[in-house]
Amino acid sequence: MTRSVSIFTILTLAFFASFGQTKKDSLYVFVGEKIEVSQFHPKVDSDHVLMDRAFKAKYKVIQNIYGNYKSDTIQFDAYDHYGEPAFSKYKYVLLFVSAYSGKLYHEKYQFFDVYKTKNGRWASSYKVGDYEHSYNKNTPVKPELIGFENEVSYNIKGRSKEDIEYLFPSPYFKIAGNKAIVVFGNYAEQLFELKKTGILKARGIFD
Repeated sequence: MTRSVSIFTILTLAFFASFGQTKKDSLYVFVGEKIEVSQFHPKVDSDHVLMDRAFKAKYKVIQNIYGNYKSDTIQFDAYDHYGEPAFSKYKYVLLFVSAYSGKLYHEKYQFFDVYKTKNGRWASSYKVGDYEHSYNKNTPVKPELIGFENEVSYNIKGRSKEDIEYLFPSPYFKIAGNKAIVVFGNYAEQLFELKKTGILKARGIFD
């Protein structure tokens, strides 16, 4: 029983972002440029079980989308059950970070890889997971034809036909060889709206 309570306690404190314990006034959403992401080992009691790996991240704030974060750089902790956070694989990302007890934490698994557009904005590809979230059935946000400065594509080598059709559907993507080229997507502000009315609402951050 003690061990179970300890596991619950550490999960609640360290991974609160997964359980909707933050509110909209403590959320920061921004386009960031990666400076550093490195693993660390948080101090926990011997009877605690840490289910996720912990990382410290430092990013340059390129554009604020939501929240009143004033510095040009931001440092926060991220916890990931699967290893290195997926957002760390990209140079530029739209990130969701919440303040809790004087520290900043990444909203678990929430990010978009973003790319500069010809009109000087930031955008990403069509994201089926966000559009198909149960809370977004009636979203007014729609995919748009995006002109990126450079081609944006994803490697699909080794993926099944079913995966490709689901994750990279036409007309939002053009399949060429082993890559899915982005045709339609959304700008950063629209991407935030999809999260706001979808997963962030489900977590209790927004009503």
